Amino acid sequence: MPNLDGGHYFFTAIVPIKNDVIVEHEGLRSSPVHMVREALETLPTALQSPEAVKVGIQSPFARSSRTHFARFVVLDQPFFNGRDHSDAVSDAVHQTDLLIPQANDVLACPYLLVMIDFDPEGPDPARRYCEELWGLMPRELEAVFRFCYGFREVRDGKSFADFLLPCQVETTMPFNDYWIGKPPLSSPSRWLVIAPPALGVALPLLAALFHLVRWPTGLVLALVLGLAGVAVDYWIVMRRGARPLPAAPDATLRHVLKALYLQQAFTRFAIAQQGATLPARGAAFRQFLATHRPADIAGPTQAPGVIGS
Repeated sequence: MPNLDGGHYFFTAIVPIKNDVIVEHEGLRSSPVHMVREALETLPTALQSPEAVKVGIQSPFARSSRTHFARFVVLDQPFFNGRDHSDAVSDAVHQTDLLIPQANDVLACPYLLVMIDFDPEGPDPARRYCEELWGLMPRELEAVFRFCYGFREVRDGKSFADFLLPCQVETTMPFNDYWIGKPPLSSPSRWLVIAPPALGVALPLLAALFHLVRWPTGLVLALVLGLAGVAVDYWIVMRRGARPLPAAPDATLRHVLKALYLQQAFTRFAIAQQGATLPARGAAFRQFLATHRPADIAGPTQAPGVIGS
């Protein structure tokens, strides 16, 4: 799956952390990876749980009106999943010593895994978002990435994007659940799928029928070109399958926040109107529309990073 899917950009980067033994910063001495962990531990989360609301410190990512989700993880070493599977009979015949360890992957340094889902804008959405994010939370980003290789050259939004984008890896399994109906996905034409293998088989047979080639040659060509036609069909299907999922309507963060705001406001309205007369209910609903402006995503709306409005 592509990085851009369902109208959202799923950014994934793996940034190498320095593996110096000891570093000093603001009177503290520790390893770079521990410094990164300390920065992540002090980075506030969104006010989306009762405990976080009690703390009252908002996530810096809530300053962005395009960020749906952000997660940072320190990768020390890849998980060891055990030995490669082997056949027990083959092991017995070859007298394989299962106590001898197999080679396993080892990282040369720790890595910082960065995963951010956001609303794309412009022809280069990842670069534009990185530059915008630096303008919104430079101090927090510096605290997190300070001990990563290459961050020394970061001075502004452009240099931050130059630092982070080379570490990007393709997102192969994006998370997207804003579609509430069936996406408008079109299937390839039946004749488009039938034509390549059918022509590949029919043309050599017709050539043999009209004595343009000998029958053995025609049969071989029919087999080869028929398989080639199947390969063309496979290419067509895979190419169409690689297309991004269409964007769901009203699925940007601003639309989602407006929907959450209206959901809560209308719930309170419905509770308050229990037992009201029809004229009073109609007047109250007209006032509700004038106050909350359902079609205006600019406001009033729910703020990013909070439970309710």
